[in-house]
Amino acid sequence: MKVLRSLLEVAFTLVVLLGLARWALGLFGKKTTVYRPTATRQLALLTWPLLAVGTGLAAAGPGLFAATAAERGLAWALLLAVLALAAPALLLHLRYYTFNAATTLIFNPLEGRLQVALDEVLAYDPARQGWPGPVEWSRCRWPGVFWRRYEYLRLPLPQGDIILTSLLLPDMHPLVRYLRHFGVDVVERRRAWAWC
Repeated sequence: MKVLRSLLEVAFTLVVLLGLARWALGLFGKKTTVYRPTATRQLALLTWPLLAVGTGLAAAGPGLFAATAAERGLAWALLLAVLALAAPALLLHLRYYTFNAATTLIFNPLEGRLQVALDEVLAYDPARQGWPGPVEWSRCRWPGVFWRRYEYLRLPLPQGDIILTSLLLPDMHPLVRYLRHFGVDVVERRRAWAWC
């Protein structure tokens, strides 16, 4: 358990240092228009689920192999409850990452620029390809269950749908407003689980 505690301390220190570095760089940098699923974004999205799992393991760990059956049962119940709370967010995150690991979104509504690249190859540019048909905007019906807002946009294109998830763009509302401004029909769907 000492190893787990030291790992949690290192993770917490990294999160604080990355947060401070991002804040300092935000003071002097300009607003980005290129969105990728970077490591810092993944860490920011996974902070609370991983902290919940780590805390559950640290709290339940000593009791998992206790001498009495009641203590073992309580420790396992606590661990399973924590994992049940964190598992949906971890599963959604993994699913979204599989869709957007190689995706780059270039989005600047002030300049009227929207492009999506897959593996550094331009896959969608409305200035050249026109606007897609109806876009599906799937949102989770109970966002509090998943620690963060997990949602995605499905852009229908001739070569296949492109799915843009909340791993790329922290808030889908500006992109939805941008699409609606240009007359794209955005169909909003509320799902119990925003699984794409």
